[in-house]
Amino acid sequence: MILALETSSLVCGASLHDGSLCVAESFLYEPRVHAEKLVGLVADLFEEQLIRIDKLDAVVVSSGPGSFTGLRIGMSFAKGLVYPHKIPLGTVNTMQAFMEGTNEMSRPDETLWLIRSHRDLVYSAVFKDPVSEIIIHYGKIDELKNWYPECRNIICNQEIPEINDIPVTQKKILPSFIGNYYTKNCPGSAVLDYDSLVLEYGMEYKPKEWKPGPPV
Repeated sequence: MILALETSSLVCGASLHDGSLCVAESFLYEPRVHAEKLVGLVADLFEEQLIRIDKLDAVVVSSGPGSFTGLRIGMSFAKGLVYPHKIPLGTVNTMQAFMEGTNEMSRPDETLWLIRSHRDLVYSAVFKDPVSEIIIHYGKIDELKNWYPECRNIICNQEIPEINDIPVTQKKILPSFIGNYYTKNCPGSAVLDYDSLVLEYGMEYKPKEWKPGPPV
């Protein structure tokens, strides 16, 4: 059984996965509740599903991009959970899981995925050729029309201002997206060397290099 955690966004939640099947999921969609509510959500999930922590095969954490504070809460909680029982711990890129979890909602080759950061900043990504490759950028919402001129649809985890009359679908980043991505794409990659895991706060996406023009 795999426990997946999502704390990178307004969603605070967890899901349980048996192989490729998500057997249970619980989450809240509220700002600044992660530190207070995550423990209770996971405890209730274990109790409802009659699962003991020491019976988990792995714990998987949403690793970003996303909220700096939320990501740290998720990882800290996960490490505290797995350490006493020596349970493998893994990470999943939040954008990749978000894209895979919602790519049936529109044509992937015409869709832009966004994760809100703060103020007018977003993380953005599109599928490239081959479609398994993605490139993540970080920058201002009003520059998106210059970066992605072929975009016909937008999927975003929160409400955003209108961009050139392009339809926007708002979709939460669910913990089941994290668990499903792990079980499908990287099963068994969780490790016992917890210090080797890295959160992707977004610094590597270099917001200062956000300039008009197509991504390279």
